[in-house]
Amino acid sequence: MDFLHNLDWVLPLRTPFSVQFAMGLSWLGYATFIMFFMSIGYWAWNKAMFYRLLILVAANALLNAYAKDVFQDPRPPLDIRLDDLVGASYGLPSGHAQLAVVMWMWLAWEVRRAWVWVGCSAIAIGVMFSRLLLGVHDIEDVLIGALLGGATLVVFEYVRHRQWRWQTDWRWSVGLTVAICALSLLTWPGTPPDYIPMLGGWLAAAIWSLQWEERHIGFRAPTAMGRRVAVGVLGALIFVGEQRLLKVAGTHWAWDPMVWSLVKGLISGTVVSLLIPWLMVRIRLAPARPH
Repeated sequence: MDFLHNLDWVLPLRTPFSVQFAMGLSWLGYATFIMFFMSIGYWAWNKAMFYRLLILVAANALLNAYAKDVFQDPRPPLDIRLDDLVGASYGLPSGHAQLAVVMWMWLAWEVRRAWVWVGCSAIAIGVMFSRLLLGVHDIEDVLIGALLGGATLVVFEYVRHRQWRWQTDWRWSVGLTVAICALSLLTWPGTPPDYIPMLGGWLAAAIWSLQWEERHIGFRAPTAMGRRVAVGVLGALIFVGEQRLLKVAGTHWAWDPMVWSLVKGLISGTVVSLLIPWLMVRIRLAPARPH
């Protein structure tokens, strides 16, 4: 069992280059990268694929946060940690490992090309190893996180081919999202993180926005590479502006943190899934489905 928790073996592997490289890989598992990656993919690559990825990421982020506070397993000793962004959170399961498997393995499954499998597998393994090298997770944390992520992929792939009502009716989907988030908050073992309502709000807004946008706009990602780049860059700039406005607004409005988190999620989900696609069609950077 010591093998699962002892990180003495990683210390000789630390060099200025390996640590910086691990920092870069770990950044791929933090919320900033994930939000922008999924959003840009939604606008510039494949809307349906990245909508499914959003569902998977939101569900796993909630599951991971809940599991951490259930197990309350401490991270490795503070004196060997090199990533100060983890704060006082617990270690088991590793969120980076769980989301790395979910994001990159799902994209590989969707695309189903050999070079994508190789590239995505390398990124996922790199992200997981970076958490060990930086001393913020032990092997047990990473293994359990990866297994949880893999299990949700299997369940999701099975469920998405069913025709249950909550899958085909957006109102049922939104209701289920709200119910799961509310139940999680009510049963949370301790104080829930304030980003949980944002996850629920973002997903609920995305579900509604997608069905409305499909019916009235029919946004499709452009096929020309130049237009893909333009859509991605312009969308990212708008998204950055929206996030900064929300940050400024948060300093002026004395709302309850949980309520403000929900509002931010609702706004961001609508901007990403409705406002920006509408704008791209309006300025003719992206095509619309013929009505």
